[in-house]
Formats: sequence, structure tokens, C-alpha cells
Amino acid sequence: MKILYGYIGKSIFKYFFILIGFFSVVIVSSQLLHLPSIIYHSGLIKFLQVLFYVNLSFFKYQLFFGFFLSSVLVGYSLREKREIYAVYSAGISKNQLIFPVAVVSFIFVATALVISLVVVPFANRERAEFITINVKKHILDSIVQQNFLKLSDDITIYVSQKEDNKMEDIFIYNKAQGITITAKQAEFSNNRLVLKNGYIQLPSEDGYSILKFEKYRFVLDVKYIKKYEFEDMENKKLLEIVRSNPDLKNRALAVLTDRILFGIPFVFIGITGFLMGLQIQSSRDYVVTTAIFVSILYLIINTYFVKLIQKGSVSPLIYGLILTIYFGSLTVYFYRKK
Repeated sequence: MKILYGYIGKSIFKYFFILIGFFSVVIVSSQLLHLPSIIYHSGLIKFLQVLFYVNLSFFKYQLFFGFFLSSVLVGYSLREKREIYAVYSAGISKNQLIFPVAVVSFIFVATALVISLVVVPFANRERAEFITINVKKHILDSIVQQNFLKLSDDITIYVSQKEDNKMEDIFIYNKAQGITITAKQAEFSNNRLVLKNGYIQLPSEDGYSILKFEKYRFVLDVKYIKKYEFEDMENKKLLEIVRSNPDLKNRALAVLTDRILFGIPFVFIGITGFLMGLQIQSSRDYVVTTAIFVSILYLIINTYFVKLIQKGSVSPLIYGLILTIYFGSLTVYFYRKK
């Protein structure tokens, strides 16, 4: 029995990792055109970091499709190779057969919750910040000493001496605000210029006012800010919004619901997929197509009800019940199917 359980469990993970590798290549390739062109010139390490964050951003549904399809393929393989008849002949019941799949399913339930609640939002925030900082860093690197450079339509900068991230005798002019900044020294840190020992010339009714500073942080405005979405906020911030912001409460609740209830399908899809592969007496393409149809229908249901929760029309508990009924009924159907 242990040999059979080990075989089923290892087969699921084998197909899963193969599918995840395939999905990762497809998703990363499809997203390359959406990256800012400057990233392609930022160096190999930084470029690979961006691709890593891109892949993590889509890992949530890679996990769903990967686990579902791998379970389907294991069930199909047992049936196609006639191994299932040897299993039943040995007196192993259907309940015993799906036991290792159930164990693997709960491993994936825990993994899905971590991915949904923590990893994907974190990856989206990090990707946005990483791209923003590196685009601005690249633009700063393009500054040539003793040459005027327009960082944007409004910001012009001039540097007398420049070595790596350190500069001397800086001149910055903000056309939109009419502000002139001069400094003896400057150093680039994150997306800011840290200016030292300088003056800020401000327009006033009487002409100009001059402020002296020892240290001043200047945020670079280079017209590229990759902002992360509301849906990528930390769980703690979303909970604070639910408690204290009536205007955004439903929106934050919808995001949290989408993250938390993502674990429900994983309770069922391993067993459902395994039974689909065993019970549907058709070709592999037909079985896989059926699994994909079930998955797409779930994505449609999820999108629809998350929108309803965002509008305050449906309770998250109702949606959780609907998900349980949807996947639970599929599991019961294929379990009873002969």
C-alpha cells in the first residue's frame, strides 16, 4: 500500500513541476513586451530579478492549473496503462486509492493560502518598486557631467563632477514650480537625490526667497512610476481599511475574500481531477479539456462574485458556500460515476 501511495504522490508532484515550468516560460514570455525598454539594458542580474517577480505575480493560478491538471494526468495514466485494474484486483478500494491524493491536496491548500495571502501581493509590490527604482537609476546613470539633462518636461539637471552615484556642484531647475536648487554635493539613494550644503530659490511676490540647507532629499521626477494596485496591499492594511474606512471597506473586503477563499478549491480539485482521469472513458485531450473548462468556469464565478462583494451585494460567506458546493458537487459526481 505504501508503494502505491508513494507512486501516486510522486507522480502528482512530477507532473506538477513539469507543468509549472511550462506555465512559467509561457507567462514570462508573454509579459516581456510589457516591461519598460530600459529594463533590457539594466544588466543580466536585474533583468532576471524582474522576470522572477513577474513569474511570482502569476504563480497563484499556475498553482491552481498545475495541481488540477497533474491530478487529472495521474488518474488518466493509471487508467490508460491498465494499472487501475491491478489495483482493484488487489482489493484496494476507491477510498484507499484517493487517500494519498487527499493528503497531497491538504499540502496544496496550505501552499495556496501562503501564495495567495503573502507571496503574490508581495511579488507585485516588489516588482513595481524594483522597476521604478531601476528605471530612475538608469536615467540617473545617463547624467553626463558638465552637460544639461532633462529628466522630464519640467526637471533639468546639471552636474559639474560625477563619479558613480556621487556628484559635485549640482544645479536643478523645476520649470513647473519655478524652483532652482543648487548644492555642493549629492548622492543617489533609492529614487532620491540626497543634496548637501546648498540653496533653494523659491519664487515669491517680492521676487525670490532663498533657503539654505545642509541636507535635502530631492525626489526624482522622471515620469515613470510603476505603482502597485490596491489589490496588492498588505493584509494588515486591508484589515485596517475594513475597520476604519467605510468608503473602501467593501473593496478591501473583496480583495481579502479573494485571497482567503482561494484555498477552498484545493480541498477538492486534487481528488476531482484524479477521479476525472480515472472515470472519464475518453482520450487524454478530452479529459484535459474538461478540466480546463471546469477551471475557466471557476475563474468566471470568482471574478463575478468578487465584484459583487466589492459592491456590497453579496456576503463573503455566501461566496465561500457557493465555491464549496461547486467543487464539492463535482467531486461527489465523479466519485459516484462508474
